[in-house]
Amino acid sequence: MKSRFTVLKPIQFEGTGLHTGKPSRITVHPASGYGGIIFRKDGVEIPARYEFVTETSRRTVLERDGVRIETVEHILSALYGLGITDAIIEVEGDEIPAMDGSALPFAQVLYENLMEWEEKVHPYKIMLPIGVEGDGRKVEATPHPQLTIAAAIRYDHPFLPSQFIELTITPDTYLREIAPARTYAFVEEVEELKGRGLAAGGSLENALVIGRDGYVNEPRFPDEPVRHKVLDLLGDLALLGRPFVGRITAVAAGHSLHLEFVKKLAEEGAGGPVVELDEIKKLIPHRYPFLLVDRIIHMDDSRAVGIKQITANEEFFQGHFPHYAVMPGVLIVEAIAQVGAIAFFKKFGGEGKMAFFAGIDEVRFKRQVKPGDTLILHIKLLRKGSRLVKMEGKALVNDETVASGIFTAIIADI
Repeated sequence: MKSRFTVLKPIQFEGTGLHTGKPSRITVHPASGYGGIIFRKDGVEIPARYEFVTETSRRTVLERDGVRIETVEHILSALYGLGITDAIIEVEGDEIPAMDGSALPFAQVLYENLMEWEEKVHPYKIMLPIGVEGDGRKVEATPHPQLTIAAAIRYDHPFLPSQFIELTITPDTYLREIAPARTYAFVEEVEELKGRGLAAGGSLENALVIGRDGYVNEPRFPDEPVRHKVLDLLGDLALLGRPFVGRITAVAAGHSLHLEFVKKLAEEGAGGPVVELDEIKKLIPHRYPFLLVDRIIHMDDSRAVGIKQITANEEFFQGHFPHYAVMPGVLIVEAIAQVGAIAFFKKFGGEGKMAFFAGIDEVRFKRQVKPGDTLILHIKLLRKGSRLVKMEGKALVNDETVASGIFTAIIADI
């Protein structure tokens, strides 16, 4: 568990939007217990969540009910880098003010006004590798005890062919190493950006400009561009809605790939909370040789992920088959369903109740499961009634789906 932080008092920032060129003002308000970072504009509240992203071309745009807020990544990066989990950001204007093109003006003031409160939050502590990639670009995450980012950029450019940085993110390292890094652009792309309606508020005062022979204005770091990429990545990672623990590797990535990565984390990844075997036995009645879940490694309001290690000592291999050990498909289905039962009873309580199959539909088997395999069992809640629960499930080995289906269970009193 991690502490939740908000701000001590309302904090105001104003300036000009980097892309719109229009004046804007934001006020960051304290919001303990409000449920995360919330943008508020024209009476509409927009949670800082990936589901509300509508555009990722050179900036991240949030939109809801016709209300649009542009370039949210720098203020979100400052909040996320400092560990601020809860705040209301009142927005006046179309875009978050650019300030000096970095997150430092935001971060310095926010850091001086941090307030911890008594509640805790479950961090997204990644349990299994996961990533997205395409066209030589990638963002991937692997288990690690701290938030660490390794980022690389590469261009077909005589002055800036590539840069690389790796560092562990803490409030202190964020303030010192990442927050001061400004947004950047190449001289040859400035007119093209303006032709697309972008960078209308850009200048040498709020952006690092790169020419074919070097930086046009003075850099704050020799590798300032790749540091700004880390800044942007943290701002987009904030849209996960939880503190993240793990190692992220980003190669030639931008807002679009960042958001694809965050979406995959939220909808397919495993990041806790963890339910160990002793607690599993309290939630469901299954025992040897029919307890087919070793651990739950992810659980949220609608989804759960469990693990089953398949060893040569499994009892069913004695007869299925003596000379060709293959896990029965019905037991793979049962293992998926047990994850669903564990998640359901953990969330809604299961004292005096049991779950029984009421229906199994659209089941497909695509690969054999043998000794030495690790089954990763995913379940997603589709519908919950007073007595019936419908879930979508799948089992994977090495990122390859081995079985999938739709499962309906009846919750019965015993």
